[in-house]
Amino acid sequence: MYTEGAMSPLEDIREDLYATQPSEPAARPGEAASRREEAAGVRTAWEEEPSAAPRLMDRFYLARLRTRRLSARTAVTLALFALLGIAAFIGYTVFLGRSDVELEIRGPDQLTAGEPTILAVRIVNRSSATLKDGAVTLNLPPGALISGRETVSLGPLRERLAVEEIPAGGEFLRELRIQFLGRSGDVERISGLFLYRPENVQTKLTRQAEFLAPIVRVPVVITVDAPGEAAAGEELTLAIGVDTETSAPLPQMSLGIDFPPGFELRAADPAPPAEMPNLWPLGNLGAGISTKIVLRGVLQGDPQEPKPFHLRLGRYDPAAKSWLILTETTAGPVIASPFLLVETTVGGNRRGALVPGTRVEGSVRFRNNLPQKAENLTVTVSFPEQFVELETVQAEDGFYDVTRRALTWNPASARELRELAPGAEGAFTFSFNLKHNPPVRSFADKNFSFPITTAIDSGTPPPEFRGVALAYRDRITFQIVSRLTIAARAPYYDSPAGNSGPLPPRVREPTTYSVFLQLGSGANDVEDVSVKAALPGGVEFGRVIGSDAGTVEFNAASRELVWRVGRLAAATGTLRPHAAAIIELALTPAENQVGSSPPLLLGIIASGQDSFTASELSATAGDVTIELGTDSRSNFREWRVVP
Repeated sequence: MYTEGAMSPLEDIREDLYATQPSEPAARPGEAASRREEAAGVRTAWEEEPSAAPRLMDRFYLARLRTRRLSARTAVTLALFALLGIAAFIGYTVFLGRSDVELEIRGPDQLTAGEPTILAVRIVNRSSATLKDGAVTLNLPPGALISGRETVSLGPLRERLAVEEIPAGGEFLRELRIQFLGRSGDVERISGLFLYRPENVQTKLTRQAEFLAPIVRVPVVITVDAPGEAAAGEELTLAIGVDTETSAPLPQMSLGIDFPPGFELRAADPAPPAEMPNLWPLGNLGAGISTKIVLRGVLQGDPQEPKPFHLRLGRYDPAAKSWLILTETTAGPVIASPFLLVETTVGGNRRGALVPGTRVEGSVRFRNNLPQKAENLTVTVSFPEQFVELETVQAEDGFYDVTRRALTWNPASARELRELAPGAEGAFTFSFNLKHNPPVRSFADKNFSFPITTAIDSGTPPPEFRGVALAYRDRITFQIVSRLTIAARAPYYDSPAGNSGPLPPRVREPTTYSVFLQLGSGANDVEDVSVKAALPGGVEFGRVIGSDAGTVEFNAASRELVWRVGRLAAATGTLRPHAAAIIELALTPAENQVGSSPPLLLGIIASGQDSFTASELSATAGDVTIELGTDSRSNFREWRVVP
């Protein structure tokens, strides 16, 4: 604590530091005179220049204070200038962007596909600075064509306009002639970006604009002249017309046609390219051009089943296999109901896959669609005999006619066929066994189909329909599934690699066996083939002796053996050798196995997928034991564990 007028502690320290001589403590009585005498006779260097040190310290202290004040003032000034510069730049750019530089893209409110459209790109410079080193980048939609270009891009198109200089108060104007290709209702979008530099400014600035307009008209029409109904199996003619009403050519147009299922194209005028049988290149379609395409073919299908032809006109990119469509339409006939109807199903289905070695259950339904009764009808069902065990053929109220090679129902065997009232219908059933092995005699014998053709005919047509063909044919086709086979055996002597250990096997002594796995296929290729099995207790995996397909793996934790084969070609095991793998397994019997034939491999199953029918295939083999029935040098006395 100190009072007003008293010196502060800091001032006391400073006075002591800068004093002429050090302060002395008060002298005791009798000592003052002595000290004065000593002072009078002795002078030191300190006493010769009593004020030098204090003046130097004062100057140093004051200089440091001035330097600190100057540095602070400089930093503040620089920061102030920087803030003013940033604020000025931001203010300049914002002011310039919002009010002084403007980018516009102008065009019509509505578009017609293929018609040339004038778009104006305008830049207005209302600032006091000249704009330098500018460029406008336009992003155009797919199918846009700029005048003077020869090709149409199916992907987005980019156009760059150079803008060298726009003086203060000036403007830039450029017009583009563009064709837009697209469907009615498509909204075409163009975005623009203007990149520029104000004079005496190094930083580049940007302005953006956008143009949007819908396509409201497509000046091209596709017409299809086709009958409303078509009889199944009869030739059908379609006349297709393409007419244009545009003032400018439509560049690089093509017509694509998706045929309905069951249609077989037999002739086309003009013919499509061989590599693209569903595509007709039309080239550049000019104003008032009419193009005609005539198709002839045969339709198959069920009565009242629609058969639509889907047609699209536009630009096709064969490399990307993509379309830029201008217009499309769908038209086609309906399969007519015949006067006499017959329809066949197998297992309730009209298509699918059949498995060799299984029994086929079929049904035939017939109906009279005439306004009069039908008399003396005959129904036949024919199929490829080479796939069928003919001795197993059965037909309800019918028989197998070897001369016709068909199941037959006639008025003699089925009384309902003598007279069938208008609108009346009936049904027959039949069945037969498929052969276990389709006839594979060459590598070309693969991917077999099984067609079934059913026919109905009237021997006595009504008077009103004499001379009219009342016969009708129904045809369905099934695929033949391939077979997958697996076999396994375990020899001791008949092995490419020698086995070891006692035979018959003894308790607590290991004996090795060679396990053979063999795979076979049917008439189709089989993909993703694998074989899995498990090792029982007391059996250990030894090694892979050999494999001519894939790889063999053993998981010691799960005790699972996997043979990954991959692709198995058709006719493997018949025209081609079996796919085989040989592995070595070691059996160490326990006391409770004396007198038995322990297993070496359990749960053997092969699986894969038929590449023709896409059916999942599987096959199993019995467990492999030490009963060496396939080993020519082994006898039954060696097939039991001994003590």
